[in-house]
Amino acid sequence: MHGLKTTGYKAGLNALYWSGAHRLFAPHARGAGAILMFHHVRPASPSRFQPNAHLEVTPGFLAKVIQRTRVHGLDIVDLDEARRRLADRERGGRFVVLTFDDGYRNNFTDAYPILKAEAAPFTVYVSTGLIDGTAVPWWEVIVLLIERTRRVQVRIGDRELDLPATSLSEKRVAARTLARELCNVGEDEQRAAIGRIAAAHGIDTRQMLAQEMMDWDEIRALSADPLATIGAHTVGHYALARLDPRRARREMIESRERIEVMTGKRPRHFAYPYGSLRSAGQREFDLAAELGFATAVTTRRGVLGPRSRLTALPRISMNGHYQSAHYIDLLLSGVPIALERRIRGWVGRNPSASAR
Repeated sequence: MHGLKTTGYKAGLNALYWSGAHRLFAPHARGAGAILMFHHVRPASPSRFQPNAHLEVTPGFLAKVIQRTRVHGLDIVDLDEARRRLADRERGGRFVVLTFDDGYRNNFTDAYPILKAEAAPFTVYVSTGLIDGTAVPWWEVIVLLIERTRRVQVRIGDRELDLPATSLSEKRVAARTLARELCNVGEDEQRAAIGRIAAAHGIDTRQMLAQEMMDWDEIRALSADPLATIGAHTVGHYALARLDPRRARREMIESRERIEVMTGKRPRHFAYPYGSLRSAGQREFDLAAELGFATAVTTRRGVLGPRSRLTALPRISMNGHYQSAHYIDLLLSGVPIALERRIRGWVGRNPSASAR
């Protein structure tokens, strides 16, 4: 089903692009600028089982994004400059901000050389527990688990799951089922369940983190470069809206303090883990403002404009399923996002249409 959805969305984007409609409507949809979101930047994997492929782009695609951005006359700026331009539309032209979530080592080894060569400012949002080895990226553990086993037998909350994982299609179903179940329990049970899974299947999460995530020396090297901004991304990469207020506040404060201690620079910018409607809302937006963050970003799709709330900024995902130049052009136009909003608004006013 997920593959069909991606195929259908691509077909719609391709039709929009080849019709040329995005060029016609771009002046009304593109806004003042956009924040682009990346996670992994590394060479393409030959594996056919890639449930997190949407979180991965190749170094060549990153370079293409930078080049296409400049072809369209957009400036690549840091978050502080983006904030100034949003406050003063006369300050400069349209812009793009490049952001990278979590703190993966390939951001340093594969992305950074390209960003440096292109003199492109960028932000890395660091989840400090992933760097210190105290948090577990459950979405990565799922992949290792299903790659290693032919049957997944786990308990998540009060549910006992028994999922076949022999064929490629079974593995894909198992990955989606595990991800859904892990997101349907509380944050603490989620981490307890993934800990049980890792222990039962011999997955050394600390070793995995040491391989996959940057260390503090690499983060300090980035922090020393004027092109780079290091932002906070909580300690444990929890969905903040699912934590009690005191704990959510502590996650935000302690991640900022840890980065300041390790780099000598106090982060001014924040990214909500997951950043969706279920994981960050009004309470979190108010909290980011109260704590003095200059900006905070979500994963909600959108472009930036004068009414954008600085602690609830939308971003555009550079999705690994859409690594072609014409998709970049479409997304930078803002037209697909504007159409999505129109369609959601129409479905909201006509709920029977979504059931057809």
